[in-house]
Amino acid sequence: MFSIGTDIVKIDRIEKSIQSESFLNKVFTFKEREHCKNAESFAGLFAAKEAYFKALGTGIQMPMCKVEILYNEKGKPYFKGVENSDVSISHDGDYAVASVILW
Repeated sequence: MFSIGTDIVKIDRIEKSIQSESFLNKVFTFKEREHCKNAESFAGLFAAKEAYFKALGTGIQMPMCKVEILYNEKGKPYFKGVENSDVSISHDGDYAVASVILW
């Protein structure tokens, strides 16, 4: 069975949130924080994590930092340790959007 999750987030909302060390620690792993260079990148990862939980259909059942997004050699994002999944992250103007498919 396939399940799909999608999320959209306003980048300036995340830009304000990442000023808090507590927020960063609750949502992003060390590797994700190293990878992100700006609020747009953080917003994309946040949207992807929200989309992942929507695809699961469970709501957020664990700290968001327990779900890690890495990148393959071509720059495509993927969920560490999550088999049978795909994630796509995009940005346009003031928004970041992500879609996740689980099977």
